[in-house]
Amino acid sequence: MLHSVHRLSGIATPANVAYSAAELEHQLKTSGAKALFTCAAVLKDALAAAKASGIPEDKVFILDIPGFENPRGFKTVDDLIEIGRGVPELEPLRWCKGQGARQVAFLCYSSGTSGFPVRFSASIKMVCWRVLTLCSDRKLS
Repeated sequence: MLHSVHRLSGIATPANVAYSAAELEHQLKTSGAKALFTCAAVLKDALAAAKASGIPEDKVFILDIPGFENPRGFKTVDDLIEIGRGVPELEPLRWCKGQGARQVAFLCYSSGTSGFPVRFSASIKMVCWRVLTLCSDRKLS
């Protein structure tokens, strides 16, 4: 799912599944989220946060997790994949020099010690660098 968001030059804002509806609402509002991917286990709080943030229910999508039945009336990631099979292929991305350093991939939120979590951004270049670092560190050990 994250690769699909980034393929569309979108920005992902991963949220802590333990967030209350108010904490998730804060993240959705301050990040400018336009859709929400969640799971059945936390759907009640997710819907409350989405509604308070102005995200309509038709932009709330369900991630499958073992042990939980997907609620009716919501599209799943599998549904979106199936829909995607019927649309024309996207044109390749055409980035200008240095765009990877500027293009935000993730808006993340700290756990915060008091009050609501604080936002920070991670660029595509930063994420790629971190992945490569992790891979090289594992080869050395």
